[in-house]
Amino acid sequence: MAPTPSKPLIAFYGATGGCTLAAVTNALNEGYDCTALARTPSKLTNLLISKGVSQSAIDSHLTISQGDVLNVEDVKGPLTLKGRPADVIISGIGIVNGGDLFYEIKLCGNAASNIITALKELKLTKKPVMVVVSSTGLTLTGPRDVPLLFKLMYDYMLANPHADKRRMEAAITSEYNSSNSVIKGYVLVRPSLLTNGMAYGKDYIRVGTNDAPAVGYTISRDDVGLWMFENLIKGDNSKYLGQAPSITY
Repeated sequence: MAPTPSKPLIAFYGATGGCTLAAVTNALNEGYDCTALARTPSKLTNLLISKGVSQSAIDSHLTISQGDVLNVEDVKGPLTLKGRPADVIISGIGIVNGGDLFYEIKLCGNAASNIITALKELKLTKKPVMVVVSSTGLTLTGPRDVPLLFKLMYDYMLANPHADKRRMEAAITSEYNSSNSVIKGYVLVRPSLLTNGMAYGKDYIRVGTNDAPAVGYTISRDDVGLWMFENLIKGDNSKYLGQAPSITY
């Protein structure tokens, strides 16, 4: 019998995007087995190399399935590795540059629903924790989690992508609360406005809760990925299960 791996298996969706790419980078550099779905696998590999991940780490610890997150059959690929179910699923699926201001966006909601459908059809022996990159500015009641200067932009310019993020969150929480849920738990990571700027590191990241959100202006995608790795992959993620932590500088 093969020995039980000491580190969790992590499945990534949207791995070529900044937040998720940073999480994959950290995971591979520390020897975690990872799977990922990518429409163009070579793009993901090249991005990882540009981030300083060695080819040997990619060859040893990353399995990429080619496909589209909007196709349920394709989504199934990363959920297992040689019969081993993923322990944690991280999805950073999102619209580039905020999407269209006037037309409905369904990408994030549909991607989350497809991951859940794929889990149901696979009937895995172990339930994973599902993590998604969401956003601040989604809550319609309760404490404000965005600065007043950003509120107009969030309410109007980001109305459509935020509606999609709400559908994504609703799909996950609804599944978790169902009688035969296929997920062990979930974390809805809500970063402030994302940038491609310099990463300051984990000591500069503030974390808030639903009841006491961390209100800030921006955070780099690299630091969001670092935070997810340190707290939801490497660290004990039970602290955040069922939560929507807000993260910002």
